[in-house]
Amino acid sequence: MGKKGHHPVGKQRILETAERLFLEHGYQAVSIRDIANACGVTNAALYYYFPSKEALFREVLRQHILRLTEALQHAREHAANSPREQLIAMLEVYTRWVLAKRASFFTLRRDLLALMQQGVKEGVQYPLRGLKLAIIEPFDDLLQQATAQGLLQPPPGNTSLSSILLGMLHGLLSQSHENGNPAPEEAPTWAAEVARWVVETFWRGLSA
Repeated sequence: MGKKGHHPVGKQRILETAERLFLEHGYQAVSIRDIANACGVTNAALYYYFPSKEALFREVLRQHILRLTEALQHAREHAANSPREQLIAMLEVYTRWVLAKRASFFTLRRDLLALMQQGVKEGVQYPLRGLKLAIIEPFDDLLQQATAQGLLQPPPGNTSLSSILLGMLHGLLSQSHENGNPAPEEAPTWAAEVARWVVETFWRGLSA
């Protein structure tokens, strides 16, 4: 590569570099200069795309949200034409995402909460809501359709079926984490088995 700043660096490369540095060192320990140096550009080149480090961090989170949402939608569209099988496919994707991203997800979430505690609230609450909605909304949409079709019983009060489903999964994953997560080569098979077991158990309990 040529001298720093002589060759333009795309926005996506900046985001990927920033994400890697945030995950390796934490938001507070990484400066705009660190990111610029890792990209081989000047600070001004980064500010061309992002007005602040906070704005860059929010965009990193937004990309996390987008990737997860697209993966869940893709799983649903390519599953068998059955709400239960679609739910299993989506939950398998989500389970694999949690296993692969557990550390990075919670690192980013921790840094967002730290920003809010420091009073940097503008724009920070959106990624937190976005992360939650990215997980909940695709499941909500499918489960509401299943309820409307009479396949599942509506829960009492304002309880969300997706919250129940994901609560079951995370309880199981937390126990598994304490006992040692599966080896990387075993994770895909394990995630598929866990997703099917959780959905089958959930579906039997709430079948209309």
